[in-house]
Amino acid sequence: MKYTSKNFHLHYIPQYKLFVKADFLEDTLIVVDESNDVQAMFSYPANEPDAEAIKLLGLPFQYVFITLPVQSLVFIPAEVYQEENHALYQAFLLDEHEERTQVYTLDNLQIKACYQYDLLLYNRWRTIFPHAKFVADFKLLLGEVQAYIPMQGEVLGAHFNNTQVELFAFKNGKFLFYNVFDIQNVDDLNYFILTTCQAFGLHIKLPKILISGVDTEHQYSVALAHFANRIEFMQARTNLYADDESVEKEVNKFNFIADAPLCVL
Repeated sequence: MKYTSKNFHLHYIPQYKLFVKADFLEDTLIVVDESNDVQAMFSYPANEPDAEAIKLLGLPFQYVFITLPVQSLVFIPAEVYQEENHALYQAFLLDEHEERTQVYTLDNLQIKACYQYDLLLYNRWRTIFPHAKFVADFKLLLGEVQAYIPMQGEVLGAHFNNTQVELFAFKNGKFLFYNVFDIQNVDDLNYFILTTCQAFGLHIKLPKILISGVDTEHQYSVALAHFANRIEFMQARTNLYADDESVEKEVNKFNFIADAPLCVL
């Protein structure tokens, strides 16, 4: 994807926001103006930066928000979380360096998240944009999910990010789990859905599955429909718009990225 709006102007760079969605396979850059209109969008292989995208990265953006995958993540109920027990929580993370661990509070779920970004990706983007705000997908998803969760019944959520799926579940309004799995195809997805449902005592045919990161026609959406009476696609609080219909459709795959500023206030 390579798109630049006819309304894109360099002298508006200080007012534009730059959203970056990065992982090991692909980088996506989205530039929006103050009206949330997409002024530029580039997606390219992470190991083969696009020449035009490189020029974009060199511009003096004042507002930069970067979403990265987490290397490890653990949740602790807020009522039992104690800052002096940080070493105990650290034992559940992959990296023993406490200075890399960040803590985020999800007030709506009454939980604390201790997490670490992937070190290589974090250092790479921190070098490019020292002033950028970093956001993990779980903040965006779990921060907005309760509007979709009934007080009774089971709900499974699936957020897709290239070769990863982030699964989470609620039962009778209570948060059960959140985990990240590597997948290559539908068979992998089916396996993790089945084993996860069995591990947490969820029905194989769920009342509802929430989906984000892919559209209705994607093979993963079709596969998930077999596990639920109803599937629902999560929507961000902030809508993005584009003059080009194909660009707007592509932007919708990254629907939560525009909500990143809400997680770093």
